[in-house]
Amino acid sequence: MKNIWQENNEFEELPPLTDKMIKQAEKKLKVKLPETYIQLLKQQNGGYILFNAYPTTAPTSWAEDHVQVDHLLGIDEGQGILQSEYLIKEWGLPNDIVLFSGDGHAWVAFDYRNTEENPPIIYVDPDAEKVIELAPDFDAFLDGLYVEDRESEDTYTDFDDEMKEWTLEEIEEAIASNNEYEVQLGLEYIHQHTKGNEQFLEQKLIQLLQSPSLDLRQVAANLAYHFNEAGTLSTEAIKTMVAIIRKDEEIEYYADMYFSGY
Repeated sequence: MKNIWQENNEFEELPPLTDKMIKQAEKKLKVKLPETYIQLLKQQNGGYILFNAYPTTAPTSWAEDHVQVDHLLGIDEGQGILQSEYLIKEWGLPNDIVLFSGDGHAWVAFDYRNTEENPPIIYVDPDAEKVIELAPDFDAFLDGLYVEDRESEDTYTDFDDEMKEWTLEEIEEAIASNNEYEVQLGLEYIHQHTKGNEQFLEQKLIQLLQSPSLDLRQVAANLAYHFNEAGTLSTEAIKTMVAIIRKDEEIEYYADMYFSGY
């Protein structure tokens, strides 16, 4: 099986998958997960992929002819696809589906409403109350993934840019651009070179959590969780971030999902 994972990008990646984790997940979800999906997660347990789109025959909240798919969720206790039950209740999504990509107002899921194995793949938009079948199964879904070119400020950075060295000024420019991908890459870079830049990183996350853009606030909440798990952020900074998240109705679910101890 070919590798579809981005290199040098650990965002959303969970600990290595084991057969025990798979069995526990299937027992909890009461489904049989697609074998190809499991094999991909054995290569890497979730994360960003080398694609960003899947075609549709109907308009979506993303575009007239496609939906964004740039990551796959992995499997771990209380994380990845095992957050599906919580998110279904939080967002009013259909029951008997398993979410494996998406964030906030749009999701891609395994549709188990009429089967317990080999499910079709659907796109769910709770705001528009829309459900679109994307593919008859996960293998067909993988075959249809592609890279959607974006114009001007929406253009995805070449994957080689993940390896470049960033200056603080460039990171400032990335954040000011409001480009989710650039913001993520810049902050992940500064996280990898945290020494001496702790306050800068914390200040930028706090700034992004108050952005007018819901997408950027969601990116910041996810990054805050992962950076906190890595022990990078101070307790004081995390408390400030969680207080901001709890006051924001559109992202407050992150507080219960990721920061219940604060």
